Amino acid sequence: MNKLKLLPSTLILPCLLMSVTGFAAEQDNDQYSGIYKQLSIMSDIIKSSVSDKSARQPSQINSIQSTYLRGQGVVFTISSAANNRQWGHYNFNFVMPEMPEMPVAPIAPEVNQDFREKYDIDVNETVSKALESAADGYERVVEVFEHNRDKTRAFRDQQRDIAYRLRDVEREKRDLNYQLSRATDDRKAELKSEIYKLTEQEKTYRGQLQKLTELNNKVAAEQKVEQEKRSQERSNYYQQLAVKLTETLCLYGNGLKALPKNEHVSVILQAAGEKSAGRYKDSILVFSKEDITSCSADKITAVSLMNKGKAYQF
Repeated sequence: MNKLKLLPSTLILPCLLMSVTGFAAEQDNDQYSGIYKQLSIMSDIIKSSVSDKSARQPSQINSIQSTYLRGQGVVFTISSAANNRQWGHYNFNFVMPEMPEMPVAPIAPEVNQDFREKYDIDVNETVSKALESAADGYERVVEVFEHNRDKTRAFRDQQRDIAYRLRDVEREKRDLNYQLSRATDDRKAELKSEIYKLTEQEKTYRGQLQKLTELNNKVAAEQKVEQEKRSQERSNYYQQLAVKLTETLCLYGNGLKALPKNEHVSVILQAAGEKSAGRYKDSILVFSKEDITSCSADKITAVSLMNKGKAYQF
């Protein structure tokens, strides 16, 4: 008769733990696999939903990277078409070149490069309005920038040329004054006449330098207006992109079914924030899965979802 051999009690608990652990790991793998697939689908949805067919570029987004942080939620890291310091071919950071320092005339003040972006916009504006405005102004901005840059180069060349002439005049005057202090009475009249002519030339050159300074200041002021306008349009661009992304999460966020309901969806817009220490900060939006689900079920609006979300820059 076969006798049943019982396992020692010391081996029962480890076996049970291994079974439970294996079962939990299998569940985790299924959950992670589901989240991974849903993130991939959601990334495609986001990229296509924020595209603007009226714009020059087929999409406002260059790339989307996504990942899942257990206990926290999913993170979408988005690189926009305006991320790499240029929007289309337009560089947001252009600045009037400095006038060279000359010892003989006042120099135009250096143009400030750090124009802080403004973020006070109406979230109810349509995305297309900001994008179309930027597209319409694109050619004009490039033309203005090139024109101003050519003007500045011409100012610099003229200023250098006049400064050289002015130095020559001043040197000649010093020589003549030295001769005048030692000249005979007959020679003094001739030297004074030459000194007078040089003094008049000096006044003319200084007047020309002053005029160049005023013209440069005028061009710098015009460029400052353009710079501030482009900074505002850049700010509007990213704000409207954030609005569109929020609307996309509201419409399609229920596709993230595998994401636990107590976790979050975070969106990192690279270089979409204000400029600080030579770089543009990332703009980060954090939404709860619960709020996204409510928005998908029409319990709250996309505007309410944005207001409920947490936004900061890093």
